[in-house]
Amino acid sequence: MATPIRCRFPKTSLKAANLVAIEKGAGILKNAIDDDVEYLLVQFRSKQNHGFEDFDNVWNELHFSLVHFACVKRSFRAGFMDAFYSSVLGFIRSPSPTFKSGAIFALHFLYISQPAIWGKRRIRVSTVFVRTETWDLLFNFYVESIKNDTNIEAALIFDKLRKLGAFVFVENEKVNRYLVQESVEFARAINMLDELHQVRVQRIKNEAIDLCMNSRLSSIEQTADEYQRLKKETFYTPQATIATQRHLKETLNVTENRSRLLQNVLLNSTLANDETETMKRMRGLHQQMWNSKRRKLEEQSNKE
Repeated sequence: MATPIRCRFPKTSLKAANLVAIEKGAGILKNAIDDDVEYLLVQFRSKQNHGFEDFDNVWNELHFSLVHFACVKRSFRAGFMDAFYSSVLGFIRSPSPTFKSGAIFALHFLYISQPAIWGKRRIRVSTVFVRTETWDLLFNFYVESIKNDTNIEAALIFDKLRKLGAFVFVENEKVNRYLVQESVEFARAINMLDELHQVRVQRIKNEAIDLCMNSRLSSIEQTADEYQRLKKETFYTPQATIATQRHLKETLNVTENRSRLLQNVLLNSTLANDETETMKRMRGLHQQMWNSKRRKLEEQSNKE
């Protein structure tokens, strides 16, 4: 996890407008929070498995719960937690089920790990009546996961958060944290930050690595698995044995009547090649790309 960049005297209006206050006269740059959240989710995404336990391991490996102690002033906790929640909710817009699951796990851990002495800050979500409709994205993912029996752990954690009353419905998720004078003084910087936020959301929606493994490839993978299964069943049928027997007689002039040996000939031929091997190689390359991205983020974090 990167060390948050603490600012008391920002040098530019852009940095001043981008501060999340943690105490009077001091703040943390919002992009530092975004970087930490992205690193957490990419670390999770680069794992071989993507269940709740895997996220729990990543969370503990990064000691991510310590982020709460970057802001120990009760009066500044609301804005601080909103900044983290907002950053995580951006990944709900990803087409990747893994990122969506990771985002739900992150919301859960951020919510329950809040120190009891300060109380729980609930997660602000908008509904279908407004443009961002975050709640609908969350709930639709939950319904699809239950219906298709996929990402079940993420669905259960979302349901747990609902029952805990962790969400609060709002018309606008973004809190206006600027005073009137600041809004005028930093108008240009605020507009620029809004544009940069939209760029970030678009990048999440169009993650280049996940575009290499889109839903069509999952469908192809299912077809390859089914084809491989049916092919194996075919190899052990009497018709396959007879066909192999005739093939040996016609090509090698060999007469063989033992079905076990004829089956072995068929199973050792090119017809028995694993039809799923190509997809496995592609999955491996996909995993390598995520590992590479994680390492780059680590290097960037170390430099900072």
